Amino acid sequence: KPTLLCNNSGAVSISTGQSSSARTRHIDIRHHFVKERIQGGEIERRQIPSADNAADMFRKALTPSRVAACMKVIGMAA
Repeated sequence: KPTLLCNNSGAVSISTGQSSSARTRHIDIRHHFVKERIQGGEIERRQIPSADNAADMFRKALTPSRVAACMKVIGMAA
């Protein structure tokens, strides 16, 4: 089963259905695809610390050692 790693507590609460404020109600129902898959058990969601976010290697300039650590997290050989 695929695992979605998330370091944003707001996104985590929305994905588990715990947040329904005036700010989140504007999201169109068709954009709830991931939320529905998590609630249906098709996708696993795991909260991670920001320091362990492997997506940083696609978004930020990192040192070679940090890139190697990110690659290890996602299962790629460095």
